[in-house]
Amino acid sequence: MIVRELSNGRLLCIRQTTHALVSQTFCRHWGNNHGGNHEGNVTFARPRPLDVVLMAIGQHDNGWTEWEAAPEVRADGYPMDFLAGPSVPVKLALWQRGIDRASAQHPYAGLLIGEHAAALYANDLPRLTGSDKTQVEAFLAAQTARVEQVRRDFAASPSWEKALEPARLRANMRLLQFGDAISLRLCVPWAEDGVMENCPVDGAEEYTALRVRTHKGVVTFDPWPFGVDSFAVEVHGYVLTRCTFADHDDYRAALAAAPVEHLQWNVVRTGGSD
Repeated sequence: MIVRELSNGRLLCIRQTTHALVSQTFCRHWGNNHGGNHEGNVTFARPRPLDVVLMAIGQHDNGWTEWEAAPEVRADGYPMDFLAGPSVPVKLALWQRGIDRASAQHPYAGLLIGEHAAALYANDLPRLTGSDKTQVEAFLAAQTARVEQVRRDFAASPSWEKALEPARLRANMRLLQFGDAISLRLCVPWAEDGVMENCPVDGAEEYTALRVRTHKGVVTFDPWPFGVDSFAVEVHGYVLTRCTFADHDDYRAALAAAPVEHLQWNVVRTGGSD
């Protein structure tokens, strides 16, 4: 759950599964190498294989579905967001459920979600101790084994063998990370100005940083990585009129009765330095 603070003591609760659709909207337009001359620009490649990559991005948080059907509050009664909890074992189970769910549709989609989760936990590993560290290490090892198993399963397919090369798999995972980060930048929200590192350029070995600015409902990038000059993104959430609740059930009842609010941004190409 993403918990965004509004004016007058209100909260906007946005489900992780909803935020993931914003990620997919951005990545659906990724790639400016399919519609004319882009002389002077950085030429960004479309993701390949397109449909499965976009499916993985749109479903990368689908493991949260069950938890968000019965969300929890923190010890102080404030709604628990994705940063505050739940515990490491519960989160690992969430990720594994999402990986398995996506893999049932296509194993490559499950790999991308697993690589995304593994990258997050690899960064966290140095600060973990005890059983949390042991369980994360086992999760990372299982993901490595899953990649190798899918490579064996798809070895007879030349097109999927290419998609499973380490450079291509890493580039598609980095695109998922971009979609995740830009959606969080809008939904949480984060700072108006920022730099997004490690964005894939050629779909394999080349990466670059994007400067992003969000101001008064308009989002701009430099360089511009998309194949259209503008598009709109929208997210909906549920408005709560108080910030603390007596217990989980009190919070869930308020969320079930909450009105829906929509947020929208226009993503627009400007005359930047790209």
